[in-house]
Amino acid sequence: MKTSMERLEKWLQAHLPEVYDDLSPGCSEADLAAFEQDIGTPLPEGFKTLYRLHDGQRGAVNTGPFFGLEFLSIAQARQNWQSWKDVVAESSPEDMEGASMFSKSAKPGAVQAIYANTLWIPFAYDHGGNHLGVDLDPGARGTLGQVINFGRDEDEKFVVASSIEAFLAWLVDQLESGNAAIREEDDGGRSLNTKVPGKSHFLDSVQILFASQRSE
Repeated sequence: MKTSMERLEKWLQAHLPEVYDDLSPGCSEADLAAFEQDIGTPLPEGFKTLYRLHDGQRGAVNTGPFFGLEFLSIAQARQNWQSWKDVVAESSPEDMEGASMFSKSAKPGAVQAIYANTLWIPFAYDHGGNHLGVDLDPGARGTLGQVINFGRDEDEKFVVASSIEAFLAWLVDQLESGNAAIREEDDGGRSLNTKVPGKSHFLDSVQILFASQRSE
């Protein structure tokens, strides 16, 4: 994890220094312990290592290191997780069944085919109600701690990586190989997306990058 983060930091310094400068120092052990107490189960070690290195972003720029998705601080991750927990708690079984009508796992059985789960732990956000997160309640064909997409618009769930360590290594490999599109935006900031596929939102790219899971 540390090596992948060092590679990511080096890439950001060279290509998006404003995003590098926006990274916060690591969070405290107390912050991680409090989040684990809220969730009621241990966080994956890779998740904790990530947050020991950087406690997300300060929020001074409008793009994030995860192909544009914001790297949530531990406080923001807890806040977003609590919002999803509230959705689950306030929904009747019938309501949740209706909300999950179109939910599915691209790889059958890898991710639970439901709209929301209190054991999906967000670490990245698109400011539209959608996330990347670690899955602590995978399907029978999934892996504990796998990185998935979920949220308001994410009916089809993909396994983006088997772990947060694997996700960060994959991300850096993509960036270093040149699969990065940096664009000037109307607000004067810069955005980061995949070059191939040429989408303006990483979660749209996920559906293409990992489309082969539908036939697994």
